[in-house]
Amino acid sequence: MSTSENLITLEQYEERLLDGDRWIELAEGRLIRLNPPDDAHGDVVRNLSRALATFLKKSPDTYACFELPLILQREPALVRCPAISCFRFVAGGRFAETDKLLTETRPVLIIEVASTNERREAMSTRVKAYLAWGVEVVWVVDPVTRHVHLFRGGLSGDMLKEPQVLVGFPVLPGFAIPVSDLFRQPDWVKTKPDPFDE
Repeated sequence: MSTSENLITLEQYEERLLDGDRWIELAEGRLIRLNPPDDAHGDVVRNLSRALATFLKKSPDTYACFELPLILQREPALVRCPAISCFRFVAGGRFAETDKLLTETRPVLIIEVASTNERREAMSTRVKAYLAWGVEVVWVVDPVTRHVHLFRGGLSGDMLKEPQVLVGFPVLPGFAIPVSDLFRQPDWVKTKPDPFDE
C-alpha cells in the first residue's frame, strides 16, 4: 500500500475513478492504493456473490454491490472500498447504488476480505470506522486463517471457522453458507493448463 503526499478532494478522487483507476481509497484526504486482489480474495468474492445472488432473488428488500467506494466522511475525506456492500431498497429507488461511482448511502452489511498483508494490517481500523458510521454488521473473511470474523455495533467480534456455518441474521435472515464453502475454488472456475508443463 502506498500513500501520496498531497491531499486530494473527493472530486479529484471521483475523477480518478472515472479514468478507470481501481483499488484506491482516501484516508484523511490522502490517496491509498491497495494491491489488486489475489486469487484467494477472488475465490471468496465469487463464492459469496453466487450464494448472495441465489438468496437475494428471494429477498425483496436487499441488494449487493461489489467494490463500491463508500464515503464514510467528507472532511477530512475518508473513502473505503470493501469487497461487498449490502443495501436496503428504498421506496422509488430500487438498486439505486448500483448506478453510482461512489456513495454516501450506508449499507446494512459490509463484507471485507483480508486476503493480503496490507489489507489485514488496516482491518481493525476499517471495521471500527464502519461501525462508527452506523453499519449494522461487518463480516471480515480471512482466507489465510480460513476464519470469518463477525462484528455488530459495539460488541466484540465473534469468530467462525470450519465446519461452522455463516448465517446472515439479523441483516440477511435466512442466508447461510458453510465457512468451508467460502474458500474453495468454485467448480465453474476452470484453470487452463500451462502449455510449458508438458
